[in-house]
Amino acid sequence: MTGGTYEVSVAGVVSLDDLRHLGAVSVATERASVVLYGDLPDEAALFGLLARVRALGLELLEVRRVPDLRPLEDRATAVRDDAAGPSS
Repeated sequence: MTGGTYEVSVAGVVSLDDLRHLGAVSVATERASVVLYGDLPDEAALFGLLARVRALGLELLEVRRVPDLRPLEDRATAVRDDAAGPSS
């Protein structure tokens, strides 16, 4: 499997710390679920993400590969930037 952009939906609320642990690239909240979006390089990275979801005790609702229609310069990295903490 080659890399791609994936959408991973989990039930409930996910804390910012858990989002950092998941390594989510971007996040959207939809009703009572959280949708993680990320560019994953291969199948091993996808399975690693799913293992982290399970380790956090999150209920997995859906996983699907989606086209990444955003321009490169617009791709969200907010969670990773937040994980880096304030700049000194």
